[in-house]
Amino acid sequence: MPDLATTWAECLHEWKAQGKTSPTVDLAFSAVALSVFARFRNCRPAAVEASKAYLNLLRHMQNRIPRLGSGSPTSDEIDEYLLEAHLMARYEAFVQNHGDEADLEVKVWFHIDGAAAILRLWFDNRHRYTPTAIIRQTRRKLIKSCLLREQPIPRWLVDGGVFGERDVALEFDHLTIQFIDLHHKYLELKQSFQNGVLVTQQVDNLVDDFRRLDQEMQAWSTRLPSKWSYTKHTLPDTCDYSQDDFYFDTVLTCAKLGYTAVWNEYYAIRMLISHTRLRILHLAPQPNSAETLEYLTSLGSSAESLTSFVPFCLGRIRTTPKGSVEFSNEPFQPYLASLVVWPMSLASGLPTLDPIQRQWFSSALARVSKTSSECLYAYAASDYWAVP
Repeated sequence: MPDLATTWAECLHEWKAQGKTSPTVDLAFSAVALSVFARFRNCRPAAVEASKAYLNLLRHMQNRIPRLGSGSPTSDEIDEYLLEAHLMARYEAFVQNHGDEADLEVKVWFHIDGAAAILRLWFDNRHRYTPTAIIRQTRRKLIKSCLLREQPIPRWLVDGGVFGERDVALEFDHLTIQFIDLHHKYLELKQSFQNGVLVTQQVDNLVDDFRRLDQEMQAWSTRLPSKWSYTKHTLPDTCDYSQDDFYFDTVLTCAKLGYTAVWNEYYAIRMLISHTRLRILHLAPQPNSAETLEYLTSLGSSAESLTSFVPFCLGRIRTTPKGSVEFSNEPFQPYLASLVVWPMSLASGLPTLDPIQRQWFSSALARVSKTSSECLYAYAASDYWAVP
């Protein structure tokens, strides 16, 4: 898995591979595992045990956090807490999505804010620490939360190099930070427009900034290692494929599944850029029709690329030794969901996207959510994660 596409599963595996253990991390993992088991096996006793484990952990964390903040925690202690915070957020998200009443004002932000406080402690004492995979992953999660919560990125969080980002991952991180910064400027401009302020010149400037950013994103993709490249396939006319699994007859594959996660992230950001450019144009007295068509075309093209990766990511097709593709009837492997859930959740929340494409992403998310712990459908089905 390229570092750019590292998930929390890799972080936990790396942490355990280093011989590290923690009763509280085990307790947090048990709470998540039991809640998932309870859901898919309809096992009430497992749900009760999951709740007990979570409440015990919550009490422990409430006593522990003040000591972390007032002392000098080791790097291992910080990693341990951040792992626990992530798993607790996963538990809250899963239970609230699959409970009797899904509460869209999720408690996960509580745990994410707690993780932010601990990461800030790490940052303020960074001369004492070496960045770990858990540190990098926590920062990435906080950056995504800034986008979803329409918040500017705190200054201390901006430089990915401080947190261990390197090479193409650092370049992509820088471009992502630029996007969120420009998107926040758009939100401020939108507020001025709604207050009756003339924003024509600012609109032109911001459109230019987004054009440059999109060009930089495309240039970044040309610098990726050649082994990460993808191959385009067209399904034979004789194939009877389901539109639930395939948006159309074109699919994209990579030499390894992990490489597809990089492209999924790339196309997701390009979709966000096109979406925001369209939103900015509507702040002008007379939106430019040629630019509107250009951005709609770019948005649709990026969305099509993302849909073309989904069948391979979710195991619906596989490559053959001869370089072609064939259908796979193997049961869906839940761990594959991590390759696509974030990009698909963003795509399903873009109001400017073609309604048919948007519905396809939402439906795909629903199927993934029903068979994995990536419980995001409740958000995709509502406008909770809609990008303004």
